[in-house]
Amino acid sequence: MSNLCRLFCRIFLILFSSVVMFAPSIPAVECNLAEIKADIRPSQEGQPIEVLVGLRLIDVTGIEDVSETITVDFMVTQEWTDQRMAAFAGCKYSPDEIWTPQIDVVNSGRLFARLPKTVEVLANGRLRQAQRYGGALVFAYDGHRFPFDTQDIVVMLLSEEYAQEVIVITIDESVTGRNPTVFNISDWSVSDVKAEIITKHFEILNRNHSAYEFHIPVERRSGYYIWKVILPLMLIVFMSWTVFWINPSQVGPQISMSATSMLTLIAFQFAMGNMLPRLSYFTILDRFVTGSTILVFLALIESITTNHLVTINRENLALKMDRYCRWIFPTIFLVFVLIVFNY
Repeated sequence: MSNLCRLFCRIFLILFSSVVMFAPSIPAVECNLAEIKADIRPSQEGQPIEVLVGLRLIDVTGIEDVSETITVDFMVTQEWTDQRMAAFAGCKYSPDEIWTPQIDVVNSGRLFARLPKTVEVLANGRLRQAQRYGGALVFAYDGHRFPFDTQDIVVMLLSEEYAQEVIVITIDESVTGRNPTVFNISDWSVSDVKAEIITKHFEILNRNHSAYEFHIPVERRSGYYIWKVILPLMLIVFMSWTVFWINPSQVGPQISMSATSMLTLIAFQFAMGNMLPRLSYFTILDRFVTGSTILVFLALIESITTNHLVTINRENLALKMDRYCRWIFPTIFLVFVLIVFNY
């Protein structure tokens, strides 16, 4: 019996110690808002409410040229002051229960929220809302310099509900930035990010809104296209010039080489179709492919011309054309490459 009593005493002491130890972590305030209409915008005596916004870029996993989307993982925080909530420090509420600035990502494609939608009340009436997003964002893509292009991808956050006279966004420098680790994207490199505050005018509503712009500068790693597209294409062009060293009297080998170069180029272009972006305008690579095709075709025309000259007993002129073309075509190609890739 005495052993049983000692056991109960020990259990009681353990429970009492636990209550005393963890008592400070239990909220000392009642989180029931009662008569406070916290869903109404707090009064700032005619001054706009300042909202501190920060965006932390966690990861970039993909950039699609044709769909003009970037797949990202990032965190957004918002902080503002509402003195009516000063007595509720430590409480958490749903955004539907209290007033929030309703700042959201404007250029969202398919974003998914990963954290519960809650607003935490800090000391002195300070409120904080944090959310982590993952998914695709739409951005304005400019591929004129593909595959040596750089893009400035902008993530814009603003409140479509409240104009600039109601809320003003400022940058939270403690949050804004990017993770220092390497992102999970192999064909692009991401530079240092930056944020700025701009004024966005909505023509339909005819009013200005304070907007937070987060710039993600990216540069394409063009090595894949150099080795898989540009270099093989140059070799095909060089192959078409071998006809200038074949005697024009040898009609079969000369025409065969020219036709083979042309057909090889056409087959190569079909093979490239799935690896190049389908854009309505000419890129650097498109100009290079088009110019190379024209040069290969001109080499074919030259070989047909010299063969014709041989058949009308003007072989000396045919040989002279071949000698001139041996340096004219490489010179034209060199100038063409310098113009195209430095445009």
